[in-house]
Amino acid sequence: MGPRQILAVLFLVSIPITGTFLASCARPVDDLAASDPRANVILISMDTLRPDHLGCYGYAKDTSPALDALCEDAVVFEETIAQAPSTLHSHASMFTSLLPHHHLATWSGKTRLPGEAITLAEVLQAAGYRTAAFSGGGQMDRVFGLDQGFDLYEQPSSEHFAGTVRAGLTWLEDGDGRPFFLFLHSYEVHHPYTPRQDYLELFDEGYAGPLPSEISIELLRQINRDEIEFDADRDLRHVVSAYDAEVRSADDGLAILTQHLKDKGLYDNTLIIFTSDHGEEFGEHGIVGWHSHTLFDELLRVPLVVKFPDSNHAGQRVAAQARSIDIPPTVVSTVGLPVPAVFSGVDLSTRLGEEQHDELIAISRLDRPPKRLGSTSVRLRNWKLIDEDLFDLVDDPGEQWYGSATGDGMEMAERLKSALREALDSRQPLVPEVVAPLDSTLEELRALGYIE
Repeated sequence: MGPRQILAVLFLVSIPITGTFLASCARPVDDLAASDPRANVILISMDTLRPDHLGCYGYAKDTSPALDALCEDAVVFEETIAQAPSTLHSHASMFTSLLPHHHLATWSGKTRLPGEAITLAEVLQAAGYRTAAFSGGGQMDRVFGLDQGFDLYEQPSSEHFAGTVRAGLTWLEDGDGRPFFLFLHSYEVHHPYTPRQDYLELFDEGYAGPLPSEISIELLRQINRDEIEFDADRDLRHVVSAYDAEVRSADDGLAILTQHLKDKGLYDNTLIIFTSDHGEEFGEHGIVGWHSHTLFDELLRVPLVVKFPDSNHAGQRVAAQARSIDIPPTVVSTVGLPVPAVFSGVDLSTRLGEEQHDELIAISRLDRPPKRLGSTSVRLRNWKLIDEDLFDLVDDPGEQWYGSATGDGMEMAERLKSALREALDSRQPLVPEVVAPLDSTLEELRALGYIE
């Protein structure tokens, strides 16, 4: 049985049987239409965006006025953990609600998302949604299989999120009355940091050090190899300011999107999810302007802002831990569709309010070469295990105190290891598929620092 037949079965066993539905049971999944879908869906992934550089997460600098305004109508999940600190690995989890250990889409192994995987886009497409994605290419290129379920999967030429937004809005204008799922992804915040001067001046007044305004990939490599003089205070602030300037520029793109939705009367009936695939390191563990190399929180913590239809639950802030794999079931449930049993995440809308729930355990993995055993982290809100190192996130939020668990920590370490084993044993990994030649996307990958 193929993935679409499996998806059809999931709909058949989960939707209440009515006369209308019985008439459609024999149709293939590609023709299965939702009955009066509740909402449109927009999923935004701002690549490499740290939550602690956003106003709605407590940042003192004015990097995110549009997102902060959206938060007034939304739910802010304060502690959301990505399933990988790298782009392909993380987005594959975000799309499929599977752990990296199970979907096996890897940059290091050059394996694509297997065709047997069931993605959020496929679920919505099967339910009659128009689906389109506008991404930044690179590890988001369709060669890696992330286009599954999208009627249109394009890479706009703009390096700025505003250009990606305009491409998506043009697609919306050609609608046929069906509800839509629009995925928007941008590398604007990703290194290299090349903000416009007017944006940089908002955050970097008075810098007189040796670094240029634009922070290139090669410059970051030189900094991290100690090949140039680098002041860990003055020059680091300059690098961070360039990053913040790009965050502010990307936020202006979000402003264009939300205003358009309001002008067209689409805002109220659209589920908007704003998140990222991973963060960025700024010296917390010795590296500047880079990611994918550790499982520490500066790389795994991501923003998650959910504007439900009609701004339901507006203004709530959720301190309990959430995960990127929880996005697909939250979307599917919110628009009134059954959640596929193959999804590993949970519907976050069921965890709002004051009711107590079991704490969600976040599992993340480094994208390692296939012959190496990839490092894995298991995280609760107050504890984290990275391989054999246990971190008390209350006493050591910066994860600086390495060491194997001893004393009382041994019980917690065993609990986390047990949770990891249970999660990994809960399903069989998909069969990995090697990607086609990458010739068409090599320059994009090189420009983003993935190829030296």
